[in-house]
Amino acid sequence: MHNTSLETERENLEIVKKCRQDPGLTEFDIYKTATQSQKEHSLTASALRGPDMIAVQPLIFYNKEHTQVTSVLHLGKNVCGHDGIIHGGLSATLLDEGLAYVAFPALPNKMGFTANLNINYRKPILSDQWVVMRTRLDKVDNRKAYVSGHIEGLDGTVYTEATSLYIAPKTPVKTPITK
Repeated sequence: MHNTSLETERENLEIVKKCRQDPGLTEFDIYKTATQSQKEHSLTASALRGPDMIAVQPLIFYNKEHTQVTSVLHLGKNVCGHDGIIHGGLSATLLDEGLAYVAFPALPNKMGFTANLNINYRKPILSDQWVVMRTRLDKVDNRKAYVSGHIEGLDGTVYTEATSLYIAPKTPVKTPITK
């Protein structure tokens, strides 16, 4: 499907309309403040982007406290492990990134690293469909942020669940890390 068609389809999704109408949510362009280097070296912004993969930029909606995120994204047919089924590693990658969206704002210097990521695969995610990722901050303890979330279908069927611990470095990390 062409990007323009997917963008039009995305704009007409009920979840997108609902999130945009909710005064408690703010739409956020996660890549707006990223440097070119960060975009080029981001797995989900570069290597996994393209036709029949993650063809259009996901929409991200924060609650006012930045403790919950709803993200809407399309997963194409070329990011599968088994034919027609999204690769489990992609589900884990998406959840790791989505969980970081709620962990980082709570951490010192607004940055951290995944210390652990626990994934429970409930149902296969079929390819070439829209999914919703919901993540939330559960607890903060100094440099540690505990978070949880899941990926669901547009009908609310939960496909994959995750919990994670993010830890802020003791000293600020200079960016970019890559050269």
